[in-house]
Amino acid sequence: MKNPIITLAALAITGLFFIQLSLKGQNYYIPLNDQKAYEAGTRSKDGNPGPNYWQNSADYKIDVELDTKEDKIIGKASITYFNNSPDTLHRIVLRLYQNLFKKGNARQFPMTSEVLTDGEEITKFVAGGEEYDLSEGSRWEITNKNIRLKKAIPPGISETFEMEWNFYIPVKRALRMGKYDDGHYFIAYWYPQIAVYDDVDGWDMVEYLGMVEFYNDFNNFDVNITVPGDYLVRATGELQNADDILTDDVLKFFNTAKTSDEIISIYDYQESEKTKLTKKAKSHTWHYVATNIPDVTFLATNQSNWDGTGVVVDSTSMHRVFAEAVYPDSIVNWDRGAEITAASVRYMSFELPGVAFPYPHMTSFCAGSSGGGMESPMMANNGAPKRFESFAGLLFHEISHTYFPFYMGTNERKWAFMDEGWASYLPEGFLPEYNPETKYMQRGVRSYLYAAGQDYELPLIVPTYQHNNYSSARTSAYTRPAVAYSMLRMTLGDDLFKKALLEYMSRWNGKHPVPYDFFYTFEDVTGEGLSWFFKPWFFDFGYPDLAIMEVTGNRVAISKNGVLPVPVEIHWFADDDSGGKITVNASVWKDGDHVTVVELPEGKVFKKIVLGSDLIPDSNKDDNIWKW
Repeated sequence: MKNPIITLAALAITGLFFIQLSLKGQNYYIPLNDQKAYEAGTRSKDGNPGPNYWQNSADYKIDVELDTKEDKIIGKASITYFNNSPDTLHRIVLRLYQNLFKKGNARQFPMTSEVLTDGEEITKFVAGGEEYDLSEGSRWEITNKNIRLKKAIPPGISETFEMEWNFYIPVKRALRMGKYDDGHYFIAYWYPQIAVYDDVDGWDMVEYLGMVEFYNDFNNFDVNITVPGDYLVRATGELQNADDILTDDVLKFFNTAKTSDEIISIYDYQESEKTKLTKKAKSHTWHYVATNIPDVTFLATNQSNWDGTGVVVDSTSMHRVFAEAVYPDSIVNWDRGAEITAASVRYMSFELPGVAFPYPHMTSFCAGSSGGGMESPMMANNGAPKRFESFAGLLFHEISHTYFPFYMGTNERKWAFMDEGWASYLPEGFLPEYNPETKYMQRGVRSYLYAAGQDYELPLIVPTYQHNNYSSARTSAYTRPAVAYSMLRMTLGDDLFKKALLEYMSRWNGKHPVPYDFFYTFEDVTGEGLSWFFKPWFFDFGYPDLAIMEVTGNRVAISKNGVLPVPVEIHWFADDDSGGKITVNASVWKDGDHVTVVELPEGKVFKKIVLGSDLIPDSNKDDNIWKW
């Protein structure tokens, strides 16, 4: 017979061990590929990068021509790829995004035959000095081109790839990029790009079928963009040869705007007959350089206005960022585009997230369509909403992607809630500056409730590329995570929430965090196990639902009928016409209780009690009112 004292002691120690695991949040479901990363020491369960963390990178040297007569991109590149992994790479994966439009390829958005093309044509590919024939490929390839290398790349070694390519720019079906009118282009997803090879999945093999967006390494770019002589080009990076291209007047306004606190009209298209944008030439080659950046895009236009201003983003160094707007004439609200761009950069630098804007400029471009937008580093391609609040919210949303996924390097193709969720939540504090009566977050809560608990709603941890239903994808990427971040902030309080967010950003900027790195960092900073919050909001099927269960005297029993934890907010009304509000933190549910009792003021005769608010999601409000 075992010694009962030893057995009890062992059970006690085991119990303490599992309690400690729970407190530290080590009881999350972790897929096997993520587990391997923690076992290999590339990530740590305190939320820090592990001692063996690594990531690959590349230096891109690109020459590209925009052929405005054929609406065609013609490019060549030399890419030096650095294998910083512990693995020998026997292949590389090349992303050819414009194969989305290739005839015969699968895609998630319907397209008529008139918008389809022959895709992205690679006319030359050289690796290690040896030319490859890429004309034959697997019938399974869509936008990912698998290339078996004749000479493998050992750990710690770099290899240079040279290539030439071309494709026709989308005109009738512009998806995130394309030609929007004569003389009006935004070019993204445009160069052959080496896919991410990381410590979790190895090569990122998720296809670009329309819904998924970014997951890129941090690379260096040296780009020459050749366009017709009367075109303006703004691109990711810093312009190296403005003196050679811009006329003296425009160059003066450009340089003035970068250091001015006022909005400067750098170029007015209506005055184009009097003031020329560029020096006379058949073509100009604009030279841009960008370092440690996930991607490069550019705009090209010969019929737009150009406004700009300087924004101080660090009160200690007084470092400035150039905020600008490039937009067609007579487009509603866009005369304030540079103003909103500057205000967005300022808010994010000093308020939330509170990190100085990390890039030298932010360019808001108007595509001329009614709504929607698309982000890229230093550049955003935006529509033109008629409501000013929608316009300001759109520009802010796209600019906030500077932090998520670009500054943070998150995998939007796999977990879009790690960037779109933040971009959907952050405008909450910004928009009241322009409309004190805004109901931004209230609308976000209502939008989420349309999908909450429906059969198409999947837990956030389900990879984004698994969503083929638009409503499911949008709920997972935008509305549910935005509400989750709002609930988390209510739970932790403003100061602790911001402290944890800043620590997460400090640890993982310029790297590739996964959701667990976010969860563990928040637990590490707060010193609390938060799995009671993160598991239901991010891992579980379910919806939020609180109800008034019973009222006895001044005691109100609240039942948690749903899965997701939310705060308890009670509004009471008494016979003497007095009233009040009592709020109970969502942590009241952390021990697994499904009922909590809230005490109202004593000595009152209540005539009505209302549970909830339009900032707290509740899927069934029929049981939220108690009347006598």
